[in-house]
Amino acid sequence: MRAPRLSPPIVFRLMAVGLVVLILVAATLHLRHAPRDVAVLDLGPPGSRDRLAGGLARCQALGMKADGDPACEAIWAENRRHFFAPDAAR
Repeated sequence: MRAPRLSPPIVFRLMAVGLVVLILVAATLHLRHAPRDVAVLDLGPPGSRDRLAGGLARCQALGMKADGDPACEAIWAENRRHFFAPDAAR
């Protein structure tokens, strides 16, 4: 008795499913190694830079955690106000 032959469409479907499974495994392994907490950068002695630049650097070092931080939101609002202020107000 002979085994039934696989038709080409079935082979291609099996290869496609295998490729999808391989991609899912690779993505899972990649996302499994999440980056560690970001340390706040040492920006030098306090007073060496103005408060706005220091605050912006701190929020940048926080990364995505800065999104809900009220201090960062206040610094970003102040930065926007300085950016959009007319030249006479500077």
